[in-house]
Amino acid sequence: MAEYPDYVQETLRRARDEGQWYCGQPDAAALCFDVLALFPEHRAARELVYELFCDEWFIYDTRVAVQQNIDEWDDRPHQQRRRLALSFRFTSRWEGWDREYLKGYRRERNGPPDVTKLLQEGKLLLLDAYCLGDDECTDYAFPRFAQAIEKTSDPRNALLWVGKQYADLGFFAGAVEILLELVSRFDDADGRRLLAEVRWWRDNTPRLPWMPPAGDGSRYRRMMAFIEPDAPTDEEVIRMLREKSRLHKKMTKWEPVIRPELAALFAEAMPATESAPVKTIVDWSFLDRDDGQPGELPDWVKKQMRIFPKQAKDLAEMHRWTRPIPPPRTPPRRDPNEQPFDPSEVLDGIGEDELDDLSEDNAGLFEVDDDDDETQEK
Repeated sequence: MAEYPDYVQETLRRARDEGQWYCGQPDAAALCFDVLALFPEHRAARELVYELFCDEWFIYDTRVAVQQNIDEWDDRPHQQRRRLALSFRFTSRWEGWDREYLKGYRRERNGPPDVTKLLQEGKLLLLDAYCLGDDECTDYAFPRFAQAIEKTSDPRNALLWVGKQYADLGFFAGAVEILLELVSRFDDADGRRLLAEVRWWRDNTPRLPWMPPAGDGSRYRRMMAFIEPDAPTDEEVIRMLREKSRLHKKMTKWEPVIRPELAALFAEAMPATESAPVKTIVDWSFLDRDDGQPGELPDWVKKQMRIFPKQAKDLAEMHRWTRPIPPPRTPPRRDPNEQPFDPSEVLDGIGEDELDDLSEDNAGLFEVDDDDDETQEK
């Protein structure tokens, strides 16, 4: 067994202590990632992150947060990747995400200025894969990034910028590859820390307890047959947007990272394998029993309807097929040494009960000036 400095054990002890309390899991996991940045092989740190993420209230809160963007019955592969990306953003405490918005860190926000155009072309292609499931775009994005990294006078920032884009959009394998290149060429503590995090997410994706089972879109298509039978398919949407996109017209002049013919040869040579089903804490069998009919609205939708009464009808219609997520039966464990959160401190005297009971009068506090689209206080 490898021996580690004493501070490593102390850091993990702090993580266990902090992670036992409600909402403490992301900060506790960040301590584990600090250890993994220095000692990537530290098994106890890797397993402690998973243990922290198995907290029942953390699972519930993360499911609810992700559900506000993607229904759990939507089993299209690119939506599963979006769930991963959203979960990663909700939980990551890497300082680089906030630092890029500080004065003097423009290069971290936009990348090196001498290759901004190339970097933005690559990012737009990644976004097409992220938002639409047009995965072929990833084959064209990587050569844009590689060209930018080769041409720039600031390869360190270019590599970090590209690694952040892959991580932010849930392409963890690509993020690991780019960040490994970064830390092999530069003594970069930021890169090592982000690498530790995205490598954990890449390796543990199949067993994340709040993630519905991966699918091929068949459940989504079955539900859409109830909701909107005439809705265009993903393939039709992708084809339509490609016809309108100037960037996609350029793709005919570019070379993908792997030619389709070569990819087909690899697929033919590699035997098909089926992964053993992963046991999860959540019972997802309810997804297969869904009758496709409108049902009771989740609590978070009802709360939004109270806060935004003028939009209540639209919210109810939008989420008619969003299914409630049952909360844990036991109350969350709150740190007795932590002061209770008082919303009135940041909401100009509005208390939590008043926040939940916002009415039509509250909704009219702000109005939009149609002439200049600026929001002005009455």
